[in-house]
Amino acid sequence: MLKSFSSPLEPGVVAANLKQIVDEEEVDPKSATLYAGERLFVGHIRSDRFKIFRRPPVYWPLWWLTPGQWFKPVMAGTITGNENGTKIEIVGGTPLWIKICYALALLCGAGLITLVIFFRYPYDIAHHPVRSGANMLLGIVVLHVVAGIFVVLPLIGWLLTRNDLTAILNELKSRLRLEPQI
Repeated sequence: MLKSFSSPLEPGVVAANLKQIVDEEEVDPKSATLYAGERLFVGHIRSDRFKIFRRPPVYWPLWWLTPGQWFKPVMAGTITGNENGTKIEIVGGTPLWIKICYALALLCGAGLITLVIFFRYPYDIAHHPVRSGANMLLGIVVLHVVAGIFVVLPLIGWLLTRNDLTAILNELKSRLRLEPQI
């Protein structure tokens, strides 16, 4: 998601309003949500840029085990002044490095299983000819199960976090009086 907005507020006022709706990303292991404070959103706010994400909805060690944490959408934006007030450009979604690492894990997992099947089959034919076909089919089934799990996990993450960016954007629109720019 890439959107551009304008606000009649000055850049300093925009940053101050953002600080009112967002708790600083300060780790507090004693907190049930890992971050100090009680606001719904957590992030970093500077005078010229910001990064906001939703506070974990459940106890944080459990949340770290779910795909909702792994694929957590983050809204980042820049704040620049213009003649009518402030221009705010917002980019939202799961960070690119997480997507790349996940794709590499999928490729490595599938590739490793394929290599094991490929190099084990001649050995099985030579030493265990009766079971070689069954072992090959088992390898193919394992490959499909692993690939299926790798496909299902991002879907679960999306289901857990599908409304996060909309909630953040609606809060920003209401607090900062944002108007879409064309």
